[in-house]
Formats: sequence, C-alpha cells, structure tokens
Amino acid sequence: MFDCIVIGGGPAGLASALTLGRALKKTLVIDNNNARNKVTQKSHAFLTQDGVTPEELRAKAEHDVDQYEDVTRVNDTVANIIKENNHFIIETKQGKYIAKKVMICTGLRETLPEIKGLKESYGKSVFYCPWCDGYELRNKPLLVAVQPGQVKHMAVLISNWSDDIVISSRDLSMLTDEDKAYMDKKNIQLIESEVTEFKHIDGEINEVVFENGTHISRSGAIIGVKWDTEFEFLSGLNIERDENGKIKIQQLGETSVPGLFVAGETKDIMASQLIDAAANGNQIAKFVAMQIIMESE
Repeated sequence: MFDCIVIGGGPAGLASALTLGRALKKTLVIDNNNARNKVTQKSHAFLTQDGVTPEELRAKAEHDVDQYEDVTRVNDTVANIIKENNHFIIETKQGKYIAKKVMICTGLRETLPEIKGLKESYGKSVFYCPWCDGYELRNKPLLVAVQPGQVKHMAVLISNWSDDIVISSRDLSMLTDEDKAYMDKKNIQLIESEVTEFKHIDGEINEVVFENGTHISRSGAIIGVKWDTEFEFLSGLNIERDENGKIKIQQLGETSVPGLFVAGETKDIMASQLIDAAANGNQIAKFVAMQIIMESE
C-alpha cells in the first residue's frame, strides 16, 4: 500500500511527489503525459527556469523526483477511484493500486471555442493568459475576445501591454457609461460579435473575421476558454462541488471525501502559471504528509 498516490505529473503533481518523498512517504505518481499546456512553446515567470520549454521543465522535475527512493512514477491513465474504509483503490488502464491518501493534480480539462484557424494559431499568436504571454504580445495590435463579464477587466489588464486593442464579445450591454468612457480614453474599439475565423500564416494571425461580417487586421489575440474538472475517474466518489462546479475543499486542500486532496489548477478551476501550481502542490503535500504522520501515531 502506498502512503499517497498523486494523479497527475505536471508541476503540481511533481512538486507534491518531491515533498512527499522528502517526508519519507511511499508515493506513486500516475501520469499519462497529456499535459494541458502542450501547445506552450516557452514557460515564463518561474525563477531560474524562465524561457524553458514545458518539456525541459518537466524533465528536470522528473529527474529531481526520481532521486527519492520512496517515489515511483508510472505512465498510465486512471480509470476509477474507489474509497473503501480508510484507503483508496485506484483502477488504471494497466492495473490497480491501493493508497492511504490521494492527491488530484490533474490540472484542468480545456475546451476551446469553435473558431476556424484557432487550432493552428493557439500557443503561437493566440493565447488565453496575459500574465503568461502578454510580454511576447507587447506593442502588437491585439484582439481580446472574451465573455461579457470580462470585457472591462480585460480592457484594463491588456492595456498594460498594448495601446492598440480591439475587444469583442457576444454582448456588450453590461458596459456602463463609465466603462465606455474608459474604452474611449484608451482608444479601444468594441465589436459586439463573436469570432468565426483567425486567418494566419503558419499560426501567426494577420486577420480576424467576425460573425457579423467584420474583418480586422491583428497580430495577436487573447481569448476566453472553458475549463472544468469533471474527470470521469472522479464520478464514483460523490465529491461535493459548488454551484460553478468547483470542488469544495477545506483550508488544507482536503475534499469532502476524507483523505482525498486537490492541488494546483484542479483546486481553483482556473489556469495558473507553472510556478503557482508547483507552489500549491508543495503546500498541500505537506498537509497530506502531516495527516499521514498523525494517523500513524
């Protein structure tokens, strides 16, 4: 029996495994190498690792984790989790494992909008995170395509990197006169329509087409995407969620199922930078290790 099984081998999962290994806890990391950020070309804002590819960062992290004899990693896909008395049974495509605790560090399921040309441009000139990629988009003519409730916030935020901004949304009626005055002051053009196509050359966009027939020239874009944590392997655990589908957790990351913890992006249903996910994995893993220690007394 493992002390803890960590599901997900990204920054949150590997940081968790590293902390658990240093706490002498027998740990298994299960990952199927299907990272959400696989389109990302370079990772930023991670001290000592700024500008590395996600693959390079992952390889270095795996090397660190592999130095600890109490940590094992397997390439596998989790199919089901069963809570039985005081332990968990993890069923995978290749086998079955038992653990006292489980950490869910799988990140998020990401759903992109149906836009022609987006698949080819995503991660090259079209992004979702200004904190991750705003620097690379600096001073370029940008499109910001978001949900109505995000228009004013994104106007303020993206203005930090560019003064040539067009914002589009399916509905702009939520904007107040004060909001509109702000847009005018910043020379931000508003388009009340949804994007239907990103025209591009090798993923570098040059024109955006809208449902209402409008065409504009742009060199980069920030778009809204959908995320959730409705993973099929969690369906049998009856985990409590809030009205937005977010997994309810206690202060230390434990869910309504005793012994089941979440860390990293899974915790918030919001994409984060690698350094944030890794830091949270480290933090939650300490609580998991402490719970194991106390229960062994």
